[in-house]
Amino acid sequence: MPEDPLLPPLAHAPGLEDLHAGLHDVLRLIEIEHALLRGRLESLKADSEGARLLEGVMVLGAVLQQRMAGLLQICREIGRL
Repeated sequence: MPEDPLLPPLAHAPGLEDLHAGLHDVLRLIEIEHALLRGRLESLKADSEGARLLEGVMVLGAVLQQRMAGLLQICREIGRL
C-alpha cells in the first residue's frame, strides 16, 4: 500500500515502539517457559499421561512463539524498526 504524503510517517505512530518492545518481552517469557517445561519433561516417564500433556503444552508454546515472531515482524515492517 503506498504511503499518503499528507499523513505522518508510520515510524512515528504513537505506541508502536512500545508495542514492539512488549511483544518482544512476551516472546522472551514464552521462550523461558518453554525451557523450563523442557527440563520438567526430561524428568517424566516418556509414556506417562503427564509427559503427553506437557508435550502438548510445549507444542502450543511453539505455535505461540511463531505467532509472536510474526507480529514482531509486522511491527518492524510498519514502523521501520
